Amino acid sequence: MNQTLCNGCLHLREVVSGKGSRFLLCQFSMQDKRFPKYPPQPVFRCAAFESAEQDNAEQKSD
Repeated sequence: MNQTLCNGCLHLREVVSGKGSRFLLCQFSMQDKRFPKYPPQPVFRCAAFESAEQDNAEQKSD
C-alpha cells in the first residue's frame, strides 16, 4: 500500500478480503469513536499514532 503513517502504527490491523483487497483497520477506533475504523488513506498525521517499532523494542528489553 502507499506510504501512510498507519503502516508503522501499533494500532494497525491489516484486513484482507476474500477477493484479496487490503484494508487498514485502526483498532484505536474501538476505544475512541472520534477515530475512523478504516481511515481514508494515506494518513500523514494522527493523534492516536503510536510507533509499533517502539513497542517491539520495549518487548525485547523485558
